[in-house]
This record gives sequence, structure tokens and C-alpha cells, in this order.
Amino acid sequence: MSISIPAYEMAGMGAVFLGESFERLTRQTFRDFEVVVSDQSENAGVRETCAAYDGRLDIRVIDNRAGARCASANVNTALDGAAGEIRKVLFQDDLVATDDALEKIEAAFASGDSRWSVCGSTTIGPDGSRGRALVPRLTERMRFGRNTVSSPSVLAVHQSVRTRFDEGLVWLMDVDFYDRAQIEYGPPVIVPDCLILNRIHDGQVSASVDTTLRKRELKEVFRKRPPRLGSVAHREYLRQRLKAI
Repeated sequence: MSISIPAYEMAGMGAVFLGESFERLTRQTFRDFEVVVSDQSENAGVRETCAAYDGRLDIRVIDNRAGARCASANVNTALDGAAGEIRKVLFQDDLVATDDALEKIEAAFASGDSRWSVCGSTTIGPDGSRGRALVPRLTERMRFGRNTVSSPSVLAVHQSVRTRFDEGLVWLMDVDFYDRAQIEYGPPVIVPDCLILNRIHDGQVSASVDTTLRKRELKEVFRKRPPRLGSVAHREYLRQRLKAI
């Protein structure tokens, strides 16, 4: 297995968050994994954190400072640089919730029924408080911003999956991926257990999403996959979503 982590400065907290994530990874009951960090940081914080865990984790760092400066492009680089048969996305500010998280994710692929998987998650605040657990549900309306699956940190894919995140999207990069993966590879294996903690903080990607970007991306995902001929439900739903923003 490969843990694919896109990393950057994250308002000065990137190295700190990454270290906390690494610490939890060292306690995993499943041990056959590498960590691939695609680093876009201009400072040395992320690289120094990776060096500090050398020997405790099998870490490979990709210098991606010259790459496109967006989360979707950075996670694509981390996925493409992975060598594992199973490639697990984990944003640097998110955490595995339990010591057996990777073991359960690995087991989800054992049956061979699906080539991708999503797991349960919840949020964690600066004070350590946790939100309500979310069990992923894939719906027709999720690509319009009703995310019933959670962040990309709940995602794991088989190496044969060639779907990648749309590098033109920020707010809807995750739900657009889930929608396209389901079309191309069928439904995922859903692991209902809460295995991922999505950190809430001021420097997270979603904090930079404004009204203009939301409207532009809603129109883009609609353009990419219009509703079936004769269907008006999705067109009306899009109109209502745009009006509500």
C-alpha cells in the first residue's frame, strides 16, 4: 500500500500537521506500506519532518515545487508517484482515526469486487473535539456540492484506476472524482467505520472558497456531465443551487 500525501506550507502549520499524521501512521497494525509525499513547500519544514521520521516510516518525498499550485494537481502527483497496489490518499492535515485503519482499508480490496474504496470519517477541531461520524453515500446530486462522501482523505484506489482529480477544480474536486470513478469503475467498496479525521482549521483549502468560485465550478461540473436527454430535474437542481449561493 502507498499513502499518497500532497503537502505544502499550509499557513505555517503544514510541517506540524504532517508530523502528527506521521505519528499515527507509526502505530498502524498494518505495516506493509510506503508514504509518498508530494511537497510544494518553499521552505524546508515538510522535508525536515519527513527526515525526522526516516527509519520509522518508509517515506519518499517528491519535490513538486515546479508543479501546478493547486491541491488537485499535488494529490495527482502523489498518486502517480506511488508504487503500491493500493494507493490511499491522505491530506497532510488529516489523520487516521484508529490504529487498524490501514488494515481495514487493505481488507476492503481483498474480495476483488471493486477497484476503489471510501471509508467513514468525522471532523476534528483545534481543541480535539470530534463531529458526527459520516458513512459515505454516493448520490446523483453529490457533484453539485452536496458532499455525502467526505474529503479525498477517505479515498483509496487500486493501481489500475487511472481516474485523477480535475486540476481545474478546487471546491468540487472530490465529488467530481467520485462521480467519474463510479461511472468508469462502478461503485466503491464502502467501509462504514470512522477511519479518517478531517481537521478543521483556518488554513484548510475549503477556507479559500468564495461565492464566485462555487458558481463557476457548479456550472463546470454540469457542463462536463449534462443530464440525460429529457431530464429536467438536474437542471432545476443546478438552478436552485446557484440561486442559494
